[in-house]
Amino acid sequence: MPRLTLSGPPDFRFLPTVLSHGWCVLRPFSYREDSRALHRVERLRDGTLVVLEIREGVAPNEVLVEVESDNDLSAEQIDEIRAAVARCLGFDRRLDEFYEIARSVPGYEWIPETGAGRMLASPTEWEDLAKTLLTTNTTWRMTKEMVSRLTTLGDARDGQHAFPTPEQVAALDAGQLNEHVRAGYRGAYLHDLAVALVERRINPEAWRDPALDSKDVYRQLTSLKGFGPYASGAMMRLLGRFDELGLDSVCRAMFRDLWNNGVSASDREIAAHYAPFGRWRGLAVWLDVMREELLAASPTNPY
Repeated sequence: MPRLTLSGPPDFRFLPTVLSHGWCVLRPFSYREDSRALHRVERLRDGTLVVLEIREGVAPNEVLVEVESDNDLSAEQIDEIRAAVARCLGFDRRLDEFYEIARSVPGYEWIPETGAGRMLASPTEWEDLAKTLLTTNTTWRMTKEMVSRLTTLGDARDGQHAFPTPEQVAALDAGQLNEHVRAGYRGAYLHDLAVALVERRINPEAWRDPALDSKDVYRQLTSLKGFGPYASGAMMRLLGRFDELGLDSVCRAMFRDLWNNGVSASDREIAAHYAPFGRWRGLAVWLDVMREELLAASPTNPY
């Protein structure tokens, strides 16, 4: 069983990233609180299936990855695993500017002190898009159930499934897909998304390019069926683009209770509160939503 050590940026911290939102419990991810380990079944480009166990390393910015595979892995496959883990954990995100702002805004000093700010993502934008779509207009319990059923369309190793490829999803017609996933109206949108990827009518991986204007990326997201302001804003965060506040009922309730003495605020008032964060305002909103969970998980919690 290969064991890999990966080093992130100096300010990377494992737990605040893994627990940054609910992705850690959506298949093929799973999180074990007792061992504080993130698990994932991953399908490599050549079709090889591996099971990854990812945990904090010796240094605070390191992670250890134990890899289960039926066969010996090549150097190329190991490099692919390293790249997938680094992408999931946001090693390419540079938060220096955001942390500098957070230190200057009262009430946000905890963010750089705990190393919060990176968001757990999937190795592909396809997976993040599909999961985000299945969070719209539903409960979290139903989201987990829909994603679990969708994941069973992927290749399996010892009963554990990798996330299906767009080709595997598009191979079904929309009715067959929805009979399996039971996603309601979202099923047709999910099928359209997979087909668009297979036919190369959209290229979500290109949206990670920092040279692209965020407004253009947001426009492309909102052109997808099922991606209104909430879903598009959520995807923007996963892409490392925080220009949009991405407000929903959860964000508005958080702001009411945390910053407005229990009184509902208008979206304009909420936007004014986060204005000091500039292009990072969407990240500041989300970290406020996750504040209690992230502080509770931090071994250096000073609050």
